[in-house]
Amino acid sequence: MTKYSLPLTLLTFVMSLLLLSGCGKKQSNVNDFKAFDGRIPDTISIMAYNVENLFDMQDNGSEYPEFKPNACNWTMSTLQKKLENISDVIVAMRPDICVMVEIENENALKNLLSVLKEKKRPFNFYAVGDKPDKTITVPVIISRFPLINIKGYAVALNEGTYVSRNILEADVFLGSDTLKVFACHWPSKKEPESIRYSVAEILKGRLKQLPSSTQYIIAGDLNENYDECADFHTLGLDDTKGKTGINHVLGTVKSFSGCFADYVTKMNIRNVDSLRLFDPWLDIAEEKRMSEIYHGRNNTPDHILLSSSLFDSCGISYLDKSFRAVAWDGRLLYNGAPFRWQMRFEKKQKYHKGEGYSDHLPITLKLRKGGFDLLDSNDDTLARNGQYVKKRTTGFETGFEGWVSCATHIKIRRDTNSVKTGSFCLKISGEAGKQNCCAARTCIAHKIYNDSIQHFFRMSVRGKGALSLRIKMYKDAKWTYYNGMDFKISGAAKYTEYDFHKWTDLALPLIIGEFPVKEIMVEIRVKKQSKIELWIDNVKAG
Repeated sequence: MTKYSLPLTLLTFVMSLLLLSGCGKKQSNVNDFKAFDGRIPDTISIMAYNVENLFDMQDNGSEYPEFKPNACNWTMSTLQKKLENISDVIVAMRPDICVMVEIENENALKNLLSVLKEKKRPFNFYAVGDKPDKTITVPVIISRFPLINIKGYAVALNEGTYVSRNILEADVFLGSDTLKVFACHWPSKKEPESIRYSVAEILKGRLKQLPSSTQYIIAGDLNENYDECADFHTLGLDDTKGKTGINHVLGTVKSFSGCFADYVTKMNIRNVDSLRLFDPWLDIAEEKRMSEIYHGRNNTPDHILLSSSLFDSCGISYLDKSFRAVAWDGRLLYNGAPFRWQMRFEKKQKYHKGEGYSDHLPITLKLRKGGFDLLDSNDDTLARNGQYVKKRTTGFETGFEGWVSCATHIKIRRDTNSVKTGSFCLKISGEAGKQNCCAARTCIAHKIYNDSIQHFFRMSVRGKGALSLRIKMYKDAKWTYYNGMDFKISGAAKYTEYDFHKWTDLALPLIIGEFPVKEIMVEIRVKKQSKIELWIDNVKAG
């Protein structure tokens, strides 16, 4: 960004401070000209990081049990180690603006800022989302540039019986430009989708009030993947009729509920009238889309969503393909997963070990002065991300199509190796633990009415594993098992060693107890302590 003279910058800053207003506002710690030198670089770096529970050493009565001062080895020295580790990550990433979640309160944040200052990476401005409602942890924003117009929005749902973390809003002063930042930490997936959907609606209500030219980002842990609409039904979270907070309310996809994602892209975001946001997870290779791993599955709960105004020809804009999830040369990983803050257990009690970082990786991107410059407009690449596919397919061209892994050491991923049809198939690979388990499952929307036609579940398979397949027609129905080399119908699992050297087409007859059928639940199960390496394609019912 253009470097402005100090007097002009400070004059604009003074005028902006006079506009401070809002519900539950929280002043930056320094609204003092001395804290800002007036220099604004041509490119700024933004970081979002779930730091996994940074608490202070004051007993406020609301801490988690393992974070009570001097309990469970949460001592001053343990806290200092946590502060050192998190600050090391921030220093290494060198962001200009950083959104963090799972910070206990302002005092805990000040502890971190003090360590950052000691490491010669000071952040003179901050905002804390501790108002209007008090919550166990809060979202925060720290910045090298002044923060003004700081506001907090309550997230009280179900007539006030469910209170989640506040939404924090602040304007970052960038000379002749302003970047509005929303810091969020949505409810976890212990809750159904309707809870996160409602939070998204609150945020959307605020976004709809903004002029269309407002340049803003939404950053933090939304507890929803970039492709949430693809599999949340399979995971049993869908109580919103196929719609999700991130995809449908905030508009990162253009599809209707029940359809596979037609993602908003950098190329089409300016061509729509309704609220649309670009999710830069689409900018990186599919196999690298991970900031958290749960049950062996790569997840993307952390986001920096970008408004359409960051893709126009004026002001500030997204630096194309600058987004990434950061492993810091492997330091933030342990056995391939985020190196979380470590706990040990003694007699069912947690104790801090004083090592590790967070169960999430930080994510970063850059903004630049001037209009948006698209580096790669390759339509084939965009189509492979599922961004231009308008119709429902069964060949994994648009994503996982509702399939999820169910075991810690079994992973699923799209594969281009010797596909049956199209460009992609789905690979399921890994090893079962000490119990027979579900390797992968899906829930297929498919209506069957009372007729005399024999209906089938069909898919093509290759690979090997000690497997049993099972299917049921509705949630409370009994499973029908398909076992043996001929996949004979049975009432229980019987594991058979399969070795499909080439693509084999399966047609499993569906046993229908009640009509109408609206969806079909399918599981591929694997025998305990055995390996699976299976490819599937052309999945459909009919």
